[in-house]
Amino acid sequence: MWHRLKKDDVLKMSKTLPQIYGYSINSINNKFSNMEDLGFKKEEIITMTKSFPQIFGITTNNIKQKIDYISSLDYSREDVFRIIKGLPTLFGLTNENIKGKIDFYDSIGMHDLAFIDPPRLRQSASLSYARYMFYKENGIIVDMDNYYELFINEKRFEQKYKLSKKQLLMEYNYDDYISKKKGSDKL
Repeated sequence: MWHRLKKDDVLKMSKTLPQIYGYSINSINNKFSNMEDLGFKKEEIITMTKSFPQIFGITTNNIKQKIDYISSLDYSREDVFRIIKGLPTLFGLTNENIKGKIDFYDSIGMHDLAFIDPPRLRQSASLSYARYMFYKENGIIVDMDNYYELFINEKRFEQKYKLSKKQLLMEYNYDDYISKKKGSDKL
């Protein structure tokens, strides 16, 4: 595995996770083997660990549980692998965080966003919700054809719409939305 990494990759990984030097070669090789057993290819594992070396500190059982959890959100195993390969930092998110994002995208008809463009899951559900509601109130339709509008650069959004992120989040409060949703789910 290590012979496939460039010096710059190893330096970047060690800056992100200095503890990597405390892992034995045997431990790292076992992680690779276990991830291959889960269905990942060596090159995919290398790519994921380069961007998120913390994977080495996550137990194989926890990785399997995360895969199973994302599958339970109505994604095929193939889609789950696309999501994880596209955003390995999902292993560092709580299930509640992931579910909140997926639930929101489901509610606006964008369930496929997670596997079409996994890095978009980095953005908080709060910001996605606020932007979506802002667009909706202003007659701007956001769907899978132009979903990128939810994720435009903060500075560009503010310049274009004269509304700061702070103002936007106050105006369209995600926590209020969740509270109302939970209240209506109880009915």
